[in-house]
Amino acid sequence: MPRKVILDVDTGSDDAVAIILSLLSPEFEVLGLCSVNGNREVKLTTDNTLRVKQLMKSDVPVYKGCEYPMVATLTPGRKPNIPWREGKMTGVTSLIHGDHLPFPETSLKEEPVGAVPWLIDTLVHTQEKITLIPVGPLTNIAMAIRSDPRVVQGIEEIMIMGGGYLVNNTTPMAEYNVWVDPEALEIVLTAGCKVTLVPLDATHETYLNLEDVAELRSYQNTAATAVADLVEQRIKGYANDADMKAFGGAPIHDALAVCALLDPSVLTEVVHVNCHVDISGGYADGQTCLDMRQKIDKDAPNCYFALHADREKFRTMVKAILKTCPF
Repeated sequence: MPRKVILDVDTGSDDAVAIILSLLSPEFEVLGLCSVNGNREVKLTTDNTLRVKQLMKSDVPVYKGCEYPMVATLTPGRKPNIPWREGKMTGVTSLIHGDHLPFPETSLKEEPVGAVPWLIDTLVHTQEKITLIPVGPLTNIAMAIRSDPRVVQGIEEIMIMGGGYLVNNTTPMAEYNVWVDPEALEIVLTAGCKVTLVPLDATHETYLNLEDVAELRSYQNTAATAVADLVEQRIKGYANDADMKAFGGAPIHDALAVCALLDPSVLTEVVHVNCHVDISGGYADGQTCLDMRQKIDKDAPNCYFALHADREKFRTMVKAILKTCPF
């Protein structure tokens, strides 16, 4: 039987790839796509999610989620530019996640019920446990857990793209998804679910380059061509990134979380560790703090944290899935 999954996305470009891979994978039954504020304001991430749904000729419902982090924007200056409103981001970094995906405009609409109440109802009443794949800020899921803790009973696993140990991107200490809503991840980490974090340490090792783009275009199907376009755009956005510049490529962060559920061996070093999030609002705000000390009296592990990943396996998996698109 396919694994029942829900994706929680702040759809930009790598979220779009993650959605496409999930919809094409027979190992998954995608129950819904929940949008959230993150890469852009939730109005835009919802529209982008609907554009992917239309592109993939999917009937999976889309649920619009939270427009703001749980509490982080209440402190003036703590989260500048969050939410990222339409037209506010400019320059080369805007190529990584434009306001609108380069897919046709859509008249599709999100469901009338919001993401948080839908998550609560679905997870409380499910007869079969559901795996969550959040690849943006954890706001929707944390709100659901806070609103009705019974949702935890319906969760099989939470596979998160987020965090960083030695690699970060938004501040020296924090990865973007966690930085946007640190309190949300802390709530998820302390809820008692099985949690796996796929951080930048792993995703930066599974980049795609222009050779991969050319191969994807050769498949001549809708999904592969769309992903090729997105990857090529991301490569331009990462042109000045110190890590990626040497490789002529770009990481497709969120896609690795999907691949890790399909084949956990794509993550090559995963530590079972105690992890908490800095929610102080100071220099380390949003840091995923791993207890890597060699001590016998430290707190018990609360998550699995991937330190490395297999680039060749990732590339092979992505291409194999995209090759199956029938249109």
